[in-house]
Amino acid sequence: MSNFTTASDTIKQKKKISFFDVLRFAGSYWIKQPRKLIVILTMVLMAALLEAYLPTALSSFLGSIQQHGDKASVIHRLVIFIGVYLAQVTLFSCAYITYNAFETLIFKLLVDDAFAHVQRLPEQFFVNTFTGSIISKINRARKQIETFEDQILLRIFPTIIILIGSMIFLYRQFPFLTVLMIAYIALLIMISAFLVFKISGPAQGLYADAQDFYSAHLADSVSGVATTKTYAQEPVEISIFFKITNMLRIKNLRAYHLGTITTLAQSLLLGGMLILMLGGGVWYFFNGMATVENIAYLAFAYTIMQSYIREVGENIKNILTSSYDLHAVIALLREEPEVSETSTAPDLNIRRGEIVFDKVSFTYPSKSTPIFKDISVRIAAGERVALVGHSGGGKTTFIRLLECLYGIHEGHIFIDGQDIALVSRRSLRSAIALVPQDPILFHRTLRENIAYAKPDASMAEICAAAKKAHIADFIMKLPEQYETLVGERGVKLSGGERQRIAIARAILADRPILIFDEATSSLDSKNEQEIQKALQILIEGRTSIMIAHRLSTVLDADRILVFDAGRIVEDGKHAELILKENGIYANLFKLQSGGFIPD
Repeated sequence: MSNFTTASDTIKQKKKISFFDVLRFAGSYWIKQPRKLIVILTMVLMAALLEAYLPTALSSFLGSIQQHGDKASVIHRLVIFIGVYLAQVTLFSCAYITYNAFETLIFKLLVDDAFAHVQRLPEQFFVNTFTGSIISKINRARKQIETFEDQILLRIFPTIIILIGSMIFLYRQFPFLTVLMIAYIALLIMISAFLVFKISGPAQGLYADAQDFYSAHLADSVSGVATTKTYAQEPVEISIFFKITNMLRIKNLRAYHLGTITTLAQSLLLGGMLILMLGGGVWYFFNGMATVENIAYLAFAYTIMQSYIREVGENIKNILTSSYDLHAVIALLREEPEVSETSTAPDLNIRRGEIVFDKVSFTYPSKSTPIFKDISVRIAAGERVALVGHSGGGKTTFIRLLECLYGIHEGHIFIDGQDIALVSRRSLRSAIALVPQDPILFHRTLRENIAYAKPDASMAEICAAAKKAHIADFIMKLPEQYETLVGERGVKLSGGERQRIAIARAILADRPILIFDEATSSLDSKNEQEIQKALQILIEGRTSIMIAHRLSTVLDADRILVFDAGRIVEDGKHAELILKENGIYANLFKLQSGGFIPD
């Protein structure tokens, strides 16, 4: 597992996110509700000052009793003491009520921003990132921003006010002792901060990274459970998972141990503070400079201050822990989106649907060898073009570049004379309907999945699309019919049923450019023939591109482009290509058995 630790450290170095970056990040959400923030801080400030005054009010009340004051004087000072207490309790409660509304909106804004940003990230990001890791980062961010702002606004801020107020009131009765107390409290806080920032805090950071890795692996393993069972690799998966959870346990235990040591050191320091305060008070008393009520003041003041100071170390630890957890979502939000949010690229205006690749060169970010080098091809408007060739020849890359999922390095891709790199991604992809070989459906109803590209479609339109895709009869036999939930990624449906839903989705979308990636590969011969007829109607008058491994599906294509090692090596109709001696297409057609191309 040492490789993971190295990778984790590398990621942390790459982030370069400081505590002040986290503070600015949280603050950017706080200032979105300026009125609530001002009200909260004002009420907390007033409540903290009143709480700091409580020992003085108590001392005054006890003093009136010891001096045998009249009943009115005693009752008056008692009312002041009780009034101060009730006022500070009420103010704190009101602050919390306002804070609840303030905080819940921040949860929503943060999660909304993170989700929206993920939607704008490029394809390459998802190729290199576990889905489970993304989900873990967003979920932990929602929880940890609560902890972070709780500690600062409702813990640290009132602690500072109470300590300052207490020192002011203390100075009026014990000036020399106050100077010693200020020095001691400063030393206590500095030592607590050092222990947290340098010892227990970094351990929490490593534990946070380990949690991301654990969540990502868990999601990856569970999503691939079918493959695990197919190859009888359950023992291997369990063994790997146990190692990961043990690593998580070790990092968690280390964080706990160092946190406990920090708490113990702080408790000993608080003991020293008690000795200093009461010892100083007794010295004042022995020298005739303090009374019993003054000593009572010190005891009560210590009780209040130590309750806040005792939590300083814990507060700092919680702040640091939550800030480390927020590093992940900040780094996520720093990922460059596919298109800048300030981009004002014009919409693609499709008139005919002509596609042109002009001297296009492209290399995948993780590769060193180009996939395409100066590739040029023109697909006429309304033309039906098939892409064939061995795996790795560049067929799928051709489609990804057309959808602008990756940026090309050289050359241009035009649709109706418009460079797709210069138009809005949304308008480009809104002009293309894709039916993949292995469609991914959402865990939503069949109706919602069919209407995904056209959410405002009427029920009649949805039913018509399903009928054309030869899936309507199947749907109507289900208990919930079109309101049936399909399960995660469409797991409740067979491969053929998922493909027909995807075809119905493409039919309903009614886009000018159609892409089929072996769209009927999961269908039996009878259904394939029926759907091929429906597809013929669908592609009429539209530009369509078909990636084909089963050559029987492309015999009537207007053109067939044969890819090999990132080049288009043959271009023509089936009847032409089949006659080429030693031609790649001709050999594939001869060798094909059962309609599939051997690798």
